[in-house]
Amino acid sequence: MSVDISQFHQAYFEESFEGLDAMESGLLALSSGEPDMETINVIFRAAHSIKGGAGTFGFREISDFTHVMETLLDEMRAGKRLVTPTAVDLLLRSTDQLGGLLTAARDKAEPDAEAIAEALTELQAMLKEAQPAALAPVAAAAPAAAAVGWRIRF
Repeated sequence: MSVDISQFHQAYFEESFEGLDAMESGLLALSSGEPDMETINVIFRAAHSIKGGAGTFGFREISDFTHVMETLLDEMRAGKRLVTPTAVDLLLRSTDQLGGLLTAARDKAEPDAEAIAEALTELQAMLKEAQPAALAPVAAAAPAAAAVGWRIRF
């Protein structure tokens, strides 16, 4: 017996649009104040859920696009990337494109491929940007002479 998973699409889209709202609210909160780890975690979890569901239901374009957003958010969560106004703005614009992808998949329509490609290119370019040395691991900054005995790196 096989299960027709398309019966769960409606629930996926409802949850995804709720997640999209959470992402947008969180990003707007980040843009108006100090970076807050809990807010970044909420945004990341929403993106992760959207991506996971998209993968489960075969919405490859949604999954691939959200994966790049999630990677940027994960770097912010891990302290490898600063939460800058430029990054938040790009993530907000990308959230709009993700909404377009979700709407197109829900409505069985074609998404705005040009806008999606442009946002994806910007996200990938940001991921390739070098980060400030201030974010380098503390162990890397220690002088070599201080490393006597055990050396543990994270």
